[in-house]
Amino acid sequence: MLSQECRVTWERNSNYYLQGIDSEIGDGHDFKIFCNDKIFVIAIRPAGPTDDQIRSILSRYNSAIFRNEDEKEQEIQEEIENMIYECAWQTFAPFAPAITPPKSPADLHTHLNPETFYFSLNMVRWKVVLVQESSPPPMPPFNLAITDGCILQRYLTRDISILKKFSGIGYIAKALVNGREVCCKIGSTTNGTAVQREYETLLTVSRSKYANYTRVPKLLGLVVDDYGVIGILEELVLSEHTLRKILRDSVAPDRDRRKKWAQQIKQTLYQLHEIVVIWGDGKPDNILINPKTDDAWLIDFGGSFTEGWVDVELKETLAGDKQALRKITQVLDTGQTMSLI
Repeated sequence: MLSQECRVTWERNSNYYLQGIDSEIGDGHDFKIFCNDKIFVIAIRPAGPTDDQIRSILSRYNSAIFRNEDEKEQEIQEEIENMIYECAWQTFAPFAPAITPPKSPADLHTHLNPETFYFSLNMVRWKVVLVQESSPPPMPPFNLAITDGCILQRYLTRDISILKKFSGIGYIAKALVNGREVCCKIGSTTNGTAVQREYETLLTVSRSKYANYTRVPKLLGLVVDDYGVIGILEELVLSEHTLRKILRDSVAPDRDRRKKWAQQIKQTLYQLHEIVVIWGDGKPDNILINPKTDDAWLIDFGGSFTEGWVDVELKETLAGDKQALRKITQVLDTGQTMSLI
């Protein structure tokens, strides 16, 4: 049993975060946790009696997902994360010791193939515990479908240095390739459709008359491993904040700036629609403001939709883009921020 003092020391020198969640609708969920260069997959399944603490919280979580109650879902997800951490940190510590002094950035191959441990969350004598499980069979490799005539340069995963892994669904990172900082997006069996759509969308833009003029990331190259093309490299938009964060967390920008951003967003969407490209998941979270030029850039062309910005029946359609644009420009026109929180 590790002491509280050991816990404080380990936490102070550890890098721990939720990397993603793989779900089986109405059933269980696998919480994938990154900890000190290791991956821990925690399976949560409705296996106990109806009054079981784990089964109870899982039922509430599934209900929130089914009802599209985003705030409730996030709230319960945080409960589950806390439950995992409180019973797991002592288990994680021996497998993933505290981080040593900083070293050179790891390559993408190392990032994509970390040592992985599998556990399930269980109730034993009315206490939540982790039980280690055997590793499942390896997943089949994911490969992008590459368009005929595509002449993009290909980069090996071992030749790409990872500078920062971004949180969120899928693998998205700030990377270094031949001395240039880029955005790296990698597909998998769970998020491959989104990366495929982003590749096809940005490729269409790159072959259009707006290739050098529209404010969306340029497609720079393909990422390959031993099995094929697994991802893309695209222009890194220099920005620390999304439009949502700027409007929510700071004093409202002046009207002239908001008006300029609205005009730029409208112009970019007009250009995309002219070449038959749909943004898809239009919302302030997918708009970056370049701190040097103060220009608004559209990002995330993986598709889907976000409730409150695009109706589900309009997702990935021209009408859905126009709906998102109306709502975004309305927020920018009024300067109101409360609805974004």
